[in-house]
Amino acid sequence: MFSKRLLTLVISIIAFIAAIYLLIQLDHAYEEFSHWKSREVVLEKELEGLRIEANDHKQFLNRLRSDPDFQDAVARKELGYGKTEERLYRFPKESINNSNLKRSETQD
Repeated sequence: MFSKRLLTLVISIIAFIAAIYLLIQLDHAYEEFSHWKSREVVLEKELEGLRIEANDHKQFLNRLRSDPDFQDAVARKELGYGKTEERLYRFPKESINNSNLKRSETQD
């Protein structure tokens, strides 16, 4: 009789410890699930932004292929092209900034 009670008590204690262990593991699994869920939301937002950017580039390329005025404007702006009988003045950005910086240092 005593051994039967002792066996029941030992089994109950082992079951209780196993239940505690499983609850701890469940908590860790839920934390990991929450982490991956929040990461998924961030990646979905980033993906949406990239889709919008890809669509913008697609529209830019389509316009560049089909609109001669747009081609001309892009060539003038990005490549520095000009029309015939037109003078272009280009100023280097870094040298202007550096010379202004040197002037302000010498004045101090």
